[in-house]
Amino acid sequence: MTRFVVELVPPAEAEVREAFLWYFERSPLAADAFRIEALEAIDAHAEGADMWAPDADGVRHYALRRFPYTVHYVLEGGVATVLAVGHQRRKPGYWRER
Repeated sequence: MTRFVVELVPPAEAEVREAFLWYFERSPLAADAFRIEALEAIDAHAEGADMWAPDADGVRHYALRRFPYTVHYVLEGGVATVLAVGHQRRKPGYWRER
């Protein structure tokens, strides 16, 4: 299994922070659970980012299990770049317009 360096673009970092704050306003426990799952999913890309197949544009997707968010990322060389951590009900591909 290939090891990758994982990088988040600033908008993806902001999405994690905004989602955490949204959950925190409703339940600090849910916010902590979201943060843990999102960060574990992102960190897991260091070990197995190549496990998920790319779409036609070369973007790979990993859906969180307990929260309606998907991690969108690309692989280039030994780097997994997280482009977005988007809510699954948000306009598909919105992050491609950045």
